[in-house]
Amino acid sequence: MRPPTGSRRGFSLVEIITALTILAIIGGAMTKMLLSQSRGYQYDNGSRRSRTVARSAMNIMITDLRMTQDNGGVSYIDGTNHRRIDVRVPVAFGVVCEVTAARLVMALTPVDSFQLASIKYGGFAVRNATTGIYSYVEGGGIAAADVSYCHSGGVSIYADTITMGGRSGKVVQVSGSPPAGTVVGSLAMIWQKVEYRFDSSAVFPGRAGLYRVVKTASSADTTELLSPFSWTARFSYFTNPAQTNDAVTTTAPADLNQVRGVRILLAAEAADTVPGYRGPKKSPLTTAVFFKNTRIQ
Repeated sequence: MRPPTGSRRGFSLVEIITALTILAIIGGAMTKMLLSQSRGYQYDNGSRRSRTVARSAMNIMITDLRMTQDNGGVSYIDGTNHRRIDVRVPVAFGVVCEVTAARLVMALTPVDSFQLASIKYGGFAVRNATTGIYSYVEGGGIAAADVSYCHSGGVSIYADTITMGGRSGKVVQVSGSPPAGTVVGSLAMIWQKVEYRFDSSAVFPGRAGLYRVVKTASSADTTELLSPFSWTARFSYFTNPAQTNDAVTTTAPADLNQVRGVRILLAAEAADTVPGYRGPKKSPLTTAVFFKNTRIQ
């Protein structure tokens, strides 16, 4: 005889609704946690990207600005918005071998050959032996010259024979009227004019980009180095020629020769905006650059 079997009971509607409710609560909590973690990652990643923009800009600008002379090195300052500065950046230093009314010949100490070949020549400058101040001559041209100018006729200026790091010096001639007082043996340099400015970004419309413009008398090579930045990015200036303190001002001095350093607010931003946050992540970096070639007064 077959024993009777008990009836099988399934889930009730109440149990199913209760289980679904619990799963929905757990799923909602997990989703919220994942979204929060995702936004946190995007926020941190935005911070890293904005810091990278600021630090990269700082590294590039320091190379040029440190080499600027404290007298004649700054050629223009934006005194209104404080978003632009033009400097004359030394490319190579040397010694004068020959002086005429329309040119001079100099023996250059070693410099990277690619750098010398790729510059946009701005002009030359000659140092006054008494004051230590360089007088700048803008325009003209540069060309290779025969070494005999520096190794014959009673001239013994051998800067071009120096070798450093596998690089050798060279002899060049530059056109333009040399400054008064230029003599054989005077220290001299060649330079290029570089403009740094914060202007409307071509990559991120409505936001600022950092531009580097290398200029000659007839052309300009413009590059948007880095972006984006906020419109609070700006320059300010150290203008104490006596060097007794490091007071900084946003007021451009009437005499640009008083500027001996620059403070830069690199108000960098992330490229995107993280959902749930107001605006892109910002990493304002402030750095001070004092001119390396500063005369001690």
